[in-house]
Amino acid sequence: MSQPAAAALPGTDRTVEPTHRRQRWPIAVLVTLAAAAIGCVTTFPLVLHLDSSIYGTPGDSTGAISTFWWWAYALQHGKPLLDNSMWGAPFGADWSRQPFAVLPLVVFTPLSLLFGPTVAFNLGVLSSFPLSALFMYLLARRLSAGTVGATFAGLAFAFLPYHQMKATGHMFQAHMELFPALLWLLVRWRQDGSRWNLVGAGAVLGLATWIDYYFAFILLFLTATFFLVTLVLARTPGVPLVARIREHAVGALATVAGVLPFLPPAVLLAVRPGASASQLSVVPRSLNDIDIYSVRPWEYLMPWSENPLVPAAVRNFQLQHLHFSNGVEQAQTLGYTVMALALIALVAFRPRFPVVLAVAIGIAGAWLALPAHLHVLGVTVPGPAIVLNHVVPFVRVYARFGVLVMTAATLLGGLGLAVIERRLRPQLRWLLVLPFLLVALEFNRLPPTYTTTLFPAPQEYRWLAAQPAGILIEYPVVATNSAEEVLGHQYTLYQQVHLHPIFNGATPGSQADQVSRTLDPYYAAGVVDHLRSLGIRYVFVHRDAYQAQGFSLPRDVPGLKYLASYEGGLTDVFLVSDAGGS
Repeated sequence: MSQPAAAALPGTDRTVEPTHRRQRWPIAVLVTLAAAAIGCVTTFPLVLHLDSSIYGTPGDSTGAISTFWWWAYALQHGKPLLDNSMWGAPFGADWSRQPFAVLPLVVFTPLSLLFGPTVAFNLGVLSSFPLSALFMYLLARRLSAGTVGATFAGLAFAFLPYHQMKATGHMFQAHMELFPALLWLLVRWRQDGSRWNLVGAGAVLGLATWIDYYFAFILLFLTATFFLVTLVLARTPGVPLVARIREHAVGALATVAGVLPFLPPAVLLAVRPGASASQLSVVPRSLNDIDIYSVRPWEYLMPWSENPLVPAAVRNFQLQHLHFSNGVEQAQTLGYTVMALALIALVAFRPRFPVVLAVAIGIAGAWLALPAHLHVLGVTVPGPAIVLNHVVPFVRVYARFGVLVMTAATLLGGLGLAVIERRLRPQLRWLLVLPFLLVALEFNRLPPTYTTTLFPAPQEYRWLAAQPAGILIEYPVVATNSAEEVLGHQYTLYQQVHLHPIFNGATPGSQADQVSRTLDPYYAAGVVDHLRSLGIRYVFVHRDAYQAQGFSLPRDVPGLKYLASYEGGLTDVFLVSDAGGS
C-alpha cells in the first residue's frame, strides 16, 4: 500500500510527512520526562523531602504554604476560605483586600487536603519544569526546529536561570509554559486554519488570569505581537490586506470567546462583593518602583551570578549594579550558547516566519521591560512604562516582561541548532550533544544545594501546641525590612503546628495592622494591658530581629511571666498574666 504524499503547510514552506504526528508525541513525552528528572536533580534533595523542605529560602514560598494550609483547614472545620479569622486575631486578616487568583484556590486546596500544603506547593514547583519543556518543545517542533532543535529549546527554556530563580519563591510565575503554549496554539491556527486553536489560545489567556495577573497582562502583549506579525506576513501569497485584516479580526473574536468563560470567577476573586477595596486599585506603583524592578539591556548578556563557575569579580559587578532590585527578578541571563545558536538562526534558518516572529517577540519584551527612565550616554530615554503606568498602576515589576525575550531567545536557539543539524554530515552528528552540555554548564548552580528544611517546626511552636487556647503575638510585630517580612511568613507557616490564633499575619492596612503599631515595645507602659484586652495570652520575642530594630530585650516585665527560651536562646516565651496577676 502506497504512502500518502507529503502535505505543505500554508505560509511555512515546510512539509509534514504522514508519520510526523505519530512520531511527535512519544518524543514529547520523553522530553517531558527528561525535564522532570533534571528538575529533580536541580532542586535536589527536595524530591526526597516533599513534606518538610522547600526549594530556596523562606519568604513568598512559606507565605503561599501558609495560605494553602488555611484553605485546607477552613474546609475541614467549616470556616470561610476567604475570611481568615485566625490571622490578625481578634480582628481577622481582612482578606477582603486580597485579590486572590482562582487556580490556587481550586487546585491547591484539594491538593493540600490530600497531601498537605508543603507537598502541594512542592508539586507545583517541580511540575513547572516538565510543563515548560513540553510546550516549548511543541512550539519549536511546530515551527520546523526538528526533534533535536526542539528538544534543545524545550530544555533550555525549562532551566533558564530566571525560571530556576522563580521556582525558589514565586511558584505560580515559575509556570512559564503559558507563553509557549499560547504561541503553539496560535501557530497551529496560522498553519492549519482551525479557529478552535484560537479558542484554545484564548483559554490559555483566561487560565493566566486564574494563575497570575502579571502573566495575563504580559500574554496580552504576546498575543498582540503574534497577530501583528501574521498580519504583515501573509500566510498565502496574493491575499489582499483587507482580507487579512478581516481574517485577523474574526480570529481575535474567536480568541476573546476562549477568554470569556474565565473572566467572571477571576474578577469576583480579584474584586469581591462587599470588599472595602481591591489591592489592585489601592496600591498604585510609582515610576521609581518601576525603575528599580525593570531590566537594563546588558543584563541579558551577563552570565548567571549563581553559577559557581562565574568569577567573583563578575558576581560582585552584578551585585553592585542591582539597582535596588533582587536576584530573582534580575536573573535575565539568556546564556551564550543560546545566543550563539540564535545568531545562526537569524542568518540561516529557513523558512523565515519563525525567525521574524521570535525577533518581534524578543523586541517587544525587551522594550516593555525597560525602566521608565533609561539613561543612555547622559540622555534620559522614556520607557513604555511612562504610559502603561497610567493604564495599569498596580504593575510594578516590569522586569517580568523579560520572559518574552527568553521565550524568543530559546526558540531561536532551537532553530539555530536545527540549521547545524541539517548541515552536519552523518558521521559528525555526535557533535549535536555539545550545545546541550554547554547550556547545562551555563545554567547550573550546583553545588551547593538550595533547599531549606521547614519541619520539624522550631521548639517554641511545638511547645505551644500542647498549651491551652489563647492568641499568640510574635515580635517583631511590625516588619521594617525584607528579612523581617520573611520572619512574618514564619509566624503564619507554623500556625499549622500549634493551631492557636495569631495576632500577626493580617493584610497591610487592616485593623490588626494598624493596632500593631501601638504594641511596641512589648515592655512599654500600658502595652501588656493592651495585649490582655485583645485576648492575647502568649508572647514570643525573636531576640535577634527585635534587637536589630533597636529595642531592648528585658525578661522581667510587669504583667508578663517569662517561661523559657528556645532555639538556643533566640526566642523568649512569655505568658500574659491575668489582670492583677503576677
